[in-house]
Amino acid sequence: MPINRPTQLLNRSTIALSLTAIMLTGCSSPKPSWPEPTRNAVDPAQAQQQRSRTQAIELFREASQLHENGEIEKALAKYRESIVMDNTIFAVWNNMGQLLMEQKNYADAVAAYKIASDLQQSDPRPDYNIGLAYQTIGWGNESFTHFELSLDRDPNYLPALRGIVRSAEMLGQGNQKILGYIRNGQLRETDDQWRQYFDRQQFRVKKLVESNT
Repeated sequence: MPINRPTQLLNRSTIALSLTAIMLTGCSSPKPSWPEPTRNAVDPAQAQQQRSRTQAIELFREASQLHENGEIEKALAKYRESIVMDNTIFAVWNNMGQLLMEQKNYADAVAAYKIASDLQQSDPRPDYNIGLAYQTIGWGNESFTHFELSLDRDPNYLPALRGIVRSAEMLGQGNQKILGYIRNGQLRETDDQWRQYFDRQQFRVKKLVESNT
């Protein structure tokens, strides 16, 4: 608690008089004794932050269990509680986006995925999920953009390769870049239906490329 100025002045006067008295009597003043600094002191703010993160992780685990059990509303509530404690955990935002997608709440799902994307800038999944949300509601250009952002992070991420080729089909687009995505998908695809899809899209895009040359 700060000391009021009048008290400070009084204390200084008292100390000055005491020192004068010591000098007049020929006594030497003792060396001042200062408290030793506490070593390895824990910053209170840092300690509180760590406690909050620990609680957020525990709430995330509870939410994940509720999610697995199909208790969607309770899971969402727990995810939100976790965010209140610590809003920097990537998995919380990503999983909450997934639940919102299942509820067809695409606006909030995209918002959650965008935060997840900012938190983990090397992970291709959030932008893939945003692309999927936009594709589901028929926004071809927006979905194509986010699948492309996902592939910027991982050029071999198969779900995004599937997504971007489908968005290109929605838009009726075809060029050498899209042909490259198709060929990369063909190299990595193991599902027969998707392999057939890539084959059909290769034929479609090749015809477009040839017609434009």
